[in-house]
Order: sequence, then C-alpha cells, then structure tokens
Amino acid sequence: MGLNGEMRYVRLKEVLPGALLGKEIFSVDGQILLREGASLTTLHLKRLKKFGIDVLPLRVPKNQTKAYDHLHVYMTNLKMIVEEKSSDWKKRFETLFQQVIKDPQLQESLAFLKGRNDSIYVHSLSVAFLSTSIGFQLGYKEKDLERLIRAALLHDVGKVVSHHYTQKGVPLGHDHTWKGYNYLQSLSHVDQLAALVALTHHETVDGSGYPRQLKSHMLHDITQIVSIANVYDQLTHQRNIKSLMHPSDALEFMLAFSSKRFNPLCMAALMECVALFPTGSQVILSNGEVGTVVAQNRGLPHRPIVKLIYINQQNEDELNVETVDLAKMLTLFVTQFVS
Repeated sequence: MGLNGEMRYVRLKEVLPGALLGKEIFSVDGQILLREGASLTTLHLKRLKKFGIDVLPLRVPKNQTKAYDHLHVYMTNLKMIVEEKSSDWKKRFETLFQQVIKDPQLQESLAFLKGRNDSIYVHSLSVAFLSTSIGFQLGYKEKDLERLIRAALLHDVGKVVSHHYTQKGVPLGHDHTWKGYNYLQSLSHVDQLAALVALTHHETVDGSGYPRQLKSHMLHDITQIVSIANVYDQLTHQRNIKSLMHPSDALEFMLAFSSKRFNPLCMAALMECVALFPTGSQVILSNGEVGTVVAQNRGLPHRPIVKLIYINQQNEDELNVETVDLAKMLTLFVTQFVS
C-alpha cells in the first residue's frame, strides 16, 4: 500500500468510524464515492449501506497503539465539524494529540472513563478535539494546548465517579462538576487546571451558569473554550437516544445566546472551525437541486462547495456532473440538510 499499513476486508457492520479506506470505492455508474485513505465517518458508513456495499477494504496500520486508536477512531469527530485545514495544520494537530494521549496516567484516566460510560468517553474525546481546534485558531502555544487537551478530556469525569466526592453543605454539591473537581483534586499527577475546568465548564459569562454563578472575569480562558466545545458537541451528536441538531442549527442556537453564555472570541474561533454542512453530506439548494458537499470555504461555513449529479434532459441515459461553489454563486444557498 502507498501509506503505512496493510489492507484487510471487513464487513461494513463491523467497521468503526475513523477507519481508513484501503482503496477507492465506486458507484455502479463509475463515480468515485470515496477515495483511498479516507477516514470513514458515521455519515459515510450510512451512505455506503444505502448503496448496498457489504464489505470494505480497510487500511490497518502496523504496530497500532492505544493512543493511535484514540486518535484515529475519533478523528472522525474533528473531520465532521472542523473545516478543511492545511496538511501542516493537521499534522501538527495529530502530533500534539498523540503526544498528550500517550501519557500513561492519561491513558489510565481514559480507560476509566470508557469502562464506566462509553458515551461520556466518546463525548470527552470529541470535546477535546474541538477545544484543541479552537485553541489552534486562537493562537495558543504548545504548552497551553497540552493543558487544554488534558482539561477537555477530563471535564466530565465527575459523571462517572462515586458519590464519595460530593461536596457536602454546598448548593449543587452533588453535581458532576463538584464531584469531578474533588476527584481530580485528589490525584497528585493531574494538572489542577483540569480540576478547575471540571468545576466551571457549565458557568457562563453573565454569571447565570452553575454551580457558583461565576462571571467571565472569574473564568479561565480554557474553561470558556471547553464550555463552548461541550455545548456544541452535546447539540450535534446523538447519544443515549437524545435528539440532536444539524451543525447550522446548533451554531445558530448558540449564537442567539452568545452575549450571555459564551466568550465572544471563542465563539468567533468556533465559527472559523466548524463546517455547518460537513464534507460528504447531502444538501438541497435553493433551486431545488440535490447535491453532495465536496469541500469547505474557509471562514464561510454556510457556503460550501457542492457537487450536483443529475439526469441530462436531452439524453436520460446520461448523467451530468456540475460543481457549484456557493461562495461565488451568491444567488444560491443551502435550504435543507438531507443526510
């Protein structure tokens, strides 16, 4: 294979998001559905199932470590919500994340989360991915990014620890924020900023949050980043049979409360990072055409590049393919997210 790894054929129902495609997949009419090396998302897997594909050729990396598993199985979350970045940006992100996750004590914490509640484990990794991308956008240095990743990964640990860590005599002392704070405070190897973020990630800039109604000037910058990433992930990812929002609806919802709940600089960074219509998703345009999003326009998350495939009206046996850049075609816009 061109890149490190060997190819293995796997039943579609056994493929996890984040798996790497071993070779190109074609439709019955010869159109490329996915290219070799693509990191498969949940959306990709659903679409492949619709096309009747039962077996996939996957690239299986050699000497795969636990840290590698964490990074590549859940990198799909990053690719679904972060716009296209340069190869240098992606390499720096991946290298930094691997470096942090390889820490044995953090590995132990992640194993603890996964063993207690897989949904919270996945959520924590997703929040860490998005928090890191916001930190990158804000120009954070390496050391601060490392602290951000660690804090984001552990922000919800209070949801899986025992009641032993409840804060006695304190309003909302039974809440996961206090339990997470007290638990992390008891671990000598954990950066105490992580404990602070566990306690404060539900506070808001206007002081209406919980558990202590702290205002923005009393909240650490990393807390305010994790807070935004936490809300966005909760709104856009379905877990425990809860309903979810499309990314554009979630962002619109968050912007409506931005002045009261979120740091404006962090929200602006989020706007630079998210893809409201993720690459690979199907959308309906204002002219009624149905298309597939094939790329993003940086800084314009609501105006992606869309590929349209439709039947030629003069020759019904012929398919026409047209790529439309909504950043240039200002009279067209996305009216509906299909899948």
